[in-house]
Parts: sequence; C-alpha cells; structure tokens
Amino acid sequence: MMNDFEVESTQQLKNEIHKVRVMEQRYHSLYDGSPILFRTIDLKGIIMDCNVFYADSLGYAKKEIIGKSIFDHTAKQSIATLKKSFQQWKKIGIVKGKEIWMQRKNGTTFPTLLSATNLFDNEGKRIGSNTALRDITEIHEARKKLKAHESQMKEQLVQLKKLGALKDDFLTMITHELKTPLVPIMSYVDIMLSETFGALNEEQKKRLEIIRTSTRSLLKLISDILDSQKIELGQLVLNKDVYDLGTIIRDVVDKIKPDADKNNIELTVDLKKQVMVLCDDSRMDQVLSNLILNSLDFCPKQNGKISLRLDSKGNDAHIVVKDNGIGIVKKSIGKIFVKFYQVDARLTREHGGTGMGLAVCKGIVEGHGGKIWAESEGRGKGVEIHVLLPLAHKSYIFTPKDKPDGSVSEK
Repeated sequence: MMNDFEVESTQQLKNEIHKVRVMEQRYHSLYDGSPILFRTIDLKGIIMDCNVFYADSLGYAKKEIIGKSIFDHTAKQSIATLKKSFQQWKKIGIVKGKEIWMQRKNGTTFPTLLSATNLFDNEGKRIGSNTALRDITEIHEARKKLKAHESQMKEQLVQLKKLGALKDDFLTMITHELKTPLVPIMSYVDIMLSETFGALNEEQKKRLEIIRTSTRSLLKLISDILDSQKIELGQLVLNKDVYDLGTIIRDVVDKIKPDADKNNIELTVDLKKQVMVLCDDSRMDQVLSNLILNSLDFCPKQNGKISLRLDSKGNDAHIVVKDNGIGIVKKSIGKIFVKFYQVDARLTREHGGTGMGLAVCKGIVEGHGGKIWAESEGRGKGVEIHVLLPLAHKSYIFTPKDKPDGSVSEK
C-alpha cells in the first residue's frame, strides 16, 4: 500500500502527463487545422510530417507525402530557388519570404511564400526544420491583373502621345496656313490707307480701318495659339541678352500711347533706376504690350488710368502694371493666367479676346525664370499685374553705349 507521499507524487505525475497530452492535442489541432501549409523535414530535406491543409492543397493523402523529398512537390521553375533556400537554411538556420511554386498531384502549380526555422531535439541538437508555406495565388493573380492594366495603360499612353503629336502638327500647320494670307492682306490695307493707289473718302477709310483692326486681331490670335503650343511643348526659344528693362518699357509705351490718347486714357511710366536683366527683348516687348493692351480694353474711356512702375526687389526686377479698370473678383484672380479662361463671358463679348494672352505672358515670364501674378480688391477696383524677372549677373558691364540696340556685353 502506498503512503500519502507516494499517492501525492503519483497524482502530480498524472497531472503533468495530462497537461503534456493537452498541449500536444492543442499543437496538433493548430498544426493540422491551420490555413497555412506546414511541413516538418529532416536535415536531408525528407518530409517527416505535414498538416492536413498541406496534403489537401497538393491533392495527396498524408501517408503519400511522409518520406518524400521536398523537391518532389516543387514545380520545375522553383527547383533552383528551393535548393538555394535549403542551403541557406543549413548555413544560417532561417529562411524568410521566398517565392516557391508548388506542384499538385494533378500537375497544376500554385505560388507560395516559404519561411523556415530550425527544429531541435531534447538535447538542443538541430534535427530538421519547421517550414510554413503561404498560398499566395490571390496575390499573384492580382499582380498579373495589375501588370496587365499597367501594360494597357502604357499602350494607351503611347497612343495618346501619338495623337498629341498629330494634334500639335495639325495645329501648327493650320495656324501657319491661316497666317500666310493675312500678312499680304495687312500690307495691302496699309498701302491703300496710305492712298498710294489714289485718294479715299472717309467711308472707305473707315471700312479699311475695320479690316486692318480685324486682321491684327486675327494675327495676334494665331500668334498666341502658336506661342501657347510652343510653351506647352517646351519649344519656346528665348534669345537672351542683357538689356535695360526701362528702355524696353519706354519703347512699348511709345508704341501704344497713340491708342491710349485716342481713348483719353492716361498712360504713365515710373522708372526708379536703371534695371538690367538677361532677357529676350522681343518676348518682353510682347509681354508688356499684352499687359498694357489688356488694361486699355478694360479701362473706362475718357478717364482711364494706366501706370507702369519699374524697380528692383532683392535679386529681381519688379514691374507693376496698374489700371483703374473693371477689376477682378478674388475667386477669379488665380485663374486669369489659365489658357482660354474668361472672367466674364459678357465682358469678353464686349471687349473681345480669347483668354490666351495672359497664359502666353505667364509662359514667357516663367521661361525667363520669373513670376507673374495679379492683385485686385474686387469688381470696379482695378487690377495690378506684377512681374518679377531675375536681375542680370554682375559679370555683365552695364554700359548702354556698348551696343546700338541698348543691350550690353558680358565682361
């Protein structure tokens, strides 16, 4: 008969054995019931055990898998990769996230991500590996669809670029063909108005002036379209040299002042000092002409006022074109330099314009490394257009007499 101590010891042993069995059952439940493919292999790569999901996924019974090599269930395209991974595990004891294609009993294949760790005996000696393989068929299919979409998008992009190139070529051809007949029309109208071919009565002069004005407007529109295309394509050529910006401003004002005087609009200039910039003088003439003519269109006749101010601000030349015209509401200020944008359709019909002039100005100014923006306190409060252009580097000699056109030479 056992004494109390022996009875207690026996009971403790039974409890420990029960705990071990419970733990084993839990392990096998997790191992067999997991949605991940598990297998246990020895040091030679022979499968000693696997879970039910592993066997089911490959289409075998567990007894058909036990004792087989890991390479027996690997698709041909992944044999080399698995061999490298197996050697890596033997060397450093771990493998993570290797893509391995598995082959089912029926010959079909599917992709997995393989990770492996060491398996030790009770004495701490490595005897094999516990390997987990995650079926990534859904991820692989999604990846294939994504690549197919990317390929399709690339093809569509190529087609769009081809269409864009055709459009650009067509637009260039059309504008050139439109411009070609307008130049002689303008020339002949000027000759007729000079009365070289004979005297004209007032009504004839009036009609010819309308033709000349309309022709100029059409020529400007065509030039704006061409310049806009060049800016968008990055093909706008700027022939830069160092110029006194004040000289360019005075030349533009002298050219436009007759139109201002005709409408009793006061046009004034405030040039603080000589300001030298590296620029394309003809393009800056175009920008300033556009800005002043824009102000002329929207200034009140008889009491309109337009002022141009030039100064330097830090490392930049600062031009301000200010008028007392109809102004711009705040929500529209940021949009007026967008191609074809019109602040008010009614005003456009009244004053004309296509909404391209300011967009071209922006492209030219930015092509010079500058900035352009508008400020207005609202409708009826006038507009200020600000232009910043980088000052010429000090390595240039600012001597106006260096060149007859007012530009200066580099030292």
